[in-house]
Amino acid sequence: MNKITRFFLSSLAILTLAGCASTQEEPELLLPFPQASADPGNEVLTSAIKEFLAETDAPNSSHYEFSRMDLDNDGRRDALILFNNPYGYWCGQHGCTMLVMRAHNDSFQLVNAVQPIRTPLYISDNNTNGWKDLIVRVSGRQQDSKDVAMRFDGRKYPSSPDNLPPHERLAFNEGVRVFP
Repeated sequence: MNKITRFFLSSLAILTLAGCASTQEEPELLLPFPQASADPGNEVLTSAIKEFLAETDAPNSSHYEFSRMDLDNDGRRDALILFNNPYGYWCGQHGCTMLVMRAHNDSFQLVNAVQPIRTPLYISDNNTNGWKDLIVRVSGRQQDSKDVAMRFDGRKYPSSPDNLPPHERLAFNEGVRVFP
């Protein structure tokens, strides 16, 4: 084979291979997994409650219980804190004060305080504006006792359940009971 033929065949082979390479699909770009949300522990919640008590000049003898559940469907367990002592500061004849706190990766933020709350409280499976409804009992007043659904308005829950319309008791079968 002469040099020209060899050069021609080599060039043809190179062009053919180069053409094949350009028809191959581009490799798929690999992206990292989305970072999972962190669920702050109970010690972070306890610190947030102590900070709240200090900021509001609440009594040092304040007693509370809390329940944690993901209320806003972000993968973090938010907190409901029910104060039950001292009576007269946190509680009255119609119930006690409850805080709703939203969990972030490493902290809690106060959403709002709700009062008066009587136990038990139910966390419904129903969502309003991305947050679970809270079902509470309103009783011990001049009007008839009733169950009410406290629905998130996009910023907070109602600050009092007193004037909310009655809610069917059927919702208790659909949710989780807390503060028994």
